[in-house]
Amino acid sequence: MSYGSYGGGAGNPYQQGPSAEGGYGYGEQDHELQNYQQQPASDTLSQQDFLGRIQFLRNEIGNLRQNVQAIASLHQRSLAESDGGLSAQQLERIVAETQTLNAGLRDQLKFLANDANRTTDGSRGLKEKQVNTIKNEFERELHNYQTEESSFRQRYRDQIARQYRIVNPDASEDEVRQATEADWGNEGVFQTALRSNRVGQASNILGNVRARHNELQRIEKTLLELSAMFQDLAVLVEQQEPAVQQAEQNAENTTKYIDQGNVHVDKGITSARNARKYKWWCLLVVVIILVILAIVLAVVFKPGGPGNPNPA
Repeated sequence: MSYGSYGGGAGNPYQQGPSAEGGYGYGEQDHELQNYQQQPASDTLSQQDFLGRIQFLRNEIGNLRQNVQAIASLHQRSLAESDGGLSAQQLERIVAETQTLNAGLRDQLKFLANDANRTTDGSRGLKEKQVNTIKNEFERELHNYQTEESSFRQRYRDQIARQYRIVNPDASEDEVRQATEADWGNEGVFQTALRSNRVGQASNILGNVRARHNELQRIEKTLLELSAMFQDLAVLVEQQEPAVQQAEQNAENTTKYIDQGNVHVDKGITSARNARKYKWWCLLVVVIILVILAIVLAVVFKPGGPGNPNPA
């Protein structure tokens, strides 16, 4: 199982600050701020560094996938054991480690999303695409985890119902349903059920019911944490949308300005052509006027004409 392999051998190459002992190298208290050192707003990751961190997240998502498979296997073993014993201890450990891994993935994804939003050069589009891709991969594994936990939650409830019917064979469906939802960690609930049955081994059976109840509580906690994780990722998308919308608006404005510029250029070309046309018309008019004037002067001043009464 993969969860046993996360010691000091493969830590986070980008982590700032001390590693936790064992686990994934994420400190329980500090993983949100120590995974990546926060950078000034004017500074962004190079494309190479950004892609390196994306690959690291992809590897961590692979670890998450292995953990979910291990958790499902341990649930299966726990259902087959009478008291949950060793499997319950291993489940508690790997579930806690997986939650820490998920929190680290979420925080690192936020860091990269913020870096993409701050990027103003040509690598911004690539960064945003990579963030969306890795976020979708992360969400897919979280959905798989959620599905597994929901499935085993129902199987634990079914087993509680079967065991409760053993100690209370005359129980109604409503009583059995209440038993699956009861707080078996409460000693009063346990003792009441123990007194109300007529089976000699009731104490052992109800002890098994209590163990299943503990697993149910752990699953309920995990499902709540996963729900919160999905909400965090949804907020991440909402934070990205204004930047995406701004980029789209800038592209629309650029297209509009180009179109307007083309219109002005066309008008300028038309105006220039008209100006040249008017210039030739004016020249033609001037030539005509000069020709007419020359003819008039020639007629007026020719010998014997009105302007020259004395013939030569």
